[in-house]
Amino acid sequence: MTDAEIVDSPDTRALVDAYRRFRAADAACQARIRASTHMGENEIRLVRYLVDASREGHDVMPSEITRHLGISSASTTAILDRLERTGVLERLSHPTDRRSILIAPTAAGQEALSRTVDVYEALVEDAVSSLDQNARSAVLGFLGALTNAADGVAVPESA
Repeated sequence: MTDAEIVDSPDTRALVDAYRRFRAADAACQARIRASTHMGENEIRLVRYLVDASREGHDVMPSEITRHLGISSASTTAILDRLERTGVLERLSHPTDRRSILIAPTAAGQEALSRTVDVYEALVEDAVSSLDQNARSAVLGFLGALTNAADGVAVPESA
C-alpha cells in the first residue's frame, strides 16, 4: 500500500500499520544517528541538552545532567569523561564557585548534532508546517492518545 493510499484509507488497520512503519523508520534513523555520532542515546540526549542550554544562555552543572537523564551521579561522571575525551564537551570552572564546574558543548559537539539530529528535526518541522490547522489538531490528539497509551502500560511483576 502506498502512502497516498494510506492517507485516503479510513481503515484503522492502515493507520496502525503506518504508525508501526514510522516507529521502525524512526528507530532506524536513531540507530544511524548513534552510529554517525559515535554516541549512545543518553550521550546524544546530554549533548542536545547542553546545546539547547547554551543557545538559551543557561550554564549547566553536572547535577542538572543527572536529573535530566535520570541516571546516577557515577553514570553522569562516566558519560562526561567519555564525551570530554572525544572532544564533544568540556568542563569549565564555575565563575563564582571555585568548588563547582560547568559543562558546555564544544564546537565539535554542536557540529555532531547539527549534521544529524538537527537535520532530522528540521525535516520533522517541515512536515508539520505542511499541515493545516485541522490536521495539526488531529495529529496532536492522536499523538496525545499514543502517549497516554504508552504511559498507561504497566510492566507485569515477575513471579
